[in-house]
Amino acid sequence: MRALLIALLLCCSTIFAGCISENQDTTTSSDFIGCQEGQPEEETEECEIILPDQTNTSNPSNNTVLEDNQTTSNNTNNNNNSNITIVEENNTNENNETNVSEPVYGSLEGYQVHPLFADARELGGSWNDWNLYSHFNNSWGGTPNGTVNGTDHKWVLIEFLSTDCGHCWNAADEMSNYSSNYSDQLEIISIAVNFSSNNNFNASLDEIAAFQDKTSHSGCIGNNYDCSSRPGGPHDWLYVDGRNQSYMYTMQATGTPMFVIIMPNGSVAWNQYQHNGGPGEDIESIASALERFFGPMQ
Repeated sequence: MRALLIALLLCCSTIFAGCISENQDTTTSSDFIGCQEGQPEEETEECEIILPDQTNTSNPSNNTVLEDNQTTSNNTNNNNNSNITIVEENNTNENNETNVSEPVYGSLEGYQVHPLFADARELGGSWNDWNLYSHFNNSWGGTPNGTVNGTDHKWVLIEFLSTDCGHCWNAADEMSNYSSNYSDQLEIISIAVNFSSNNNFNASLDEIAAFQDKTSHSGCIGNNYDCSSRPGGPHDWLYVDGRNQSYMYTMQATGTPMFVIIMPNGSVAWNQYQHNGGPGEDIESIASALERFFGPMQ
């Protein structure tokens, strides 16, 4: 009987934990809130993400190394002393003359966020073709002096979530608060992912839609909860189908929930994995980052 009770407790602990890959890279931190290396094997086994070898340790966009033909230009955010460096690549012709600077795609701060084409839906809507870069303005030159971020052009908050992740479930109400407080300055985009290594993290489009709309569907949290019972209200922002994990791999996101803040021109302003208290990192939560960029919540 005691052994059965322990087994049940372990099962519950895996259901209500966030998930993180066993193959962490230098962009992640041991302080990630969720399942992680070092936990008992019975717990981590249930929430591993198996990352392809070629995508976890090498990035075709060279987002961790500056090549010789790359330069940086300062794009100053005039709100709360937040200075962000933009990484660009200069093309030169045979006469060694500089032509047009092109963005360098990457997942870290200062790089241009990777493009994404996928199916997405609005609250209560249907799934349709969607393009991440339709939300950006390439001509945006920074927040004007004396104004608050997002008042001239909206910024974007990307959330990687799983409808079977306990931390994402618990954060649903907080996400609603972010939306109600910052909707005039910020667009939220929730990218719903599955985990190939765990059948409990295997949401359908119907489950994702029910989680977003907060309507009845019995598949949430490993098929143990009705999606209508999650915290918070219906999510009136865009949900994106990222179940195949390809964009999660591209952005080197190894767990859920995970957050990235993007400037109006598509440049990464804040990456959660760079503020988890690892070597050379500060500690800043998504709530604190939103307050720093856009002001305190009301």
